[in-house]
Amino acid sequence: MKRRSAFRRLRKSVRRVFITKPFMWIGVRVAPAMYMAYMRFVWASSRVDDGGAVERFDIVQQYGGLVGMFWHEEVIASPYAYHRFGIHPHTLINMSDVGELITRIAERCHFIVFRGGSSSRRSRRRSRVFRDMIDHMNKNADVVYGVAVDGSHGPAYRVKRGPVVIARECGKPIILARLWFARCLRLPTWDRTALPLPFNRIRLYYRGPYFVPDDARTKAGLERFRLELENDLIDLAATSYRDMRQPVPPNLVRDERAQPLRAS
Repeated sequence: MKRRSAFRRLRKSVRRVFITKPFMWIGVRVAPAMYMAYMRFVWASSRVDDGGAVERFDIVQQYGGLVGMFWHEEVIASPYAYHRFGIHPHTLINMSDVGELITRIAERCHFIVFRGGSSSRRSRRRSRVFRDMIDHMNKNADVVYGVAVDGSHGPAYRVKRGPVVIARECGKPIILARLWFARCLRLPTWDRTALPLPFNRIRLYYRGPYFVPDDARTKAGLERFRLELENDLIDLAATSYRDMRQPVPPNLVRDERAQPLRAS
């Protein structure tokens, strides 16, 4: 049994050194340019509606920054879309090889990237990364964080606490955002990440701003607020699916323990 386990570890190491690493080395140098070319074509051939949301981002100047929250299934199109909307957020991307590729793409779209894992052996860096993000927002004006709130490994459509804690510790409002498409391919990932197709209809939805309540400094209050945000972001996604005449995923389900939030 030990011999078989050692062989598996050796095989995994060989595959990583001779297959995965060279492939990723090429990918991080070629893929960003291909991504930009493809997304330019998608954008140019599609009808794009920002939903009036871009004007709403005047709250960045009003409050000196904000935390934007969206679902991970939008992560492919988001860097280019927000770049075209004139919004260049800071974001958090995991420490994996795929995360390195996404980082290169985000940086091409003028994002500022923090790196941190969420469920890998490097996850011990996560709490430090969030502290760095909090310090950065507290020391710099007009910082916009755009965070995929169901993380890099899921579960899908479940908001993690980290972005809420950042908003609480920095005293910044929260915006819920949704970028969606009438036509897209769904990739075979844990969240069925969406790749928008050309000749499309693309729309940006949003809700907010929301302000973190005083009782969110308690564990119970933080969980209550997190759950309320989660339900509102689920409702926003469900609206986008219905608008695009697509079936609502069966796991896009509200948690009815939460009370409705009142966004400003």
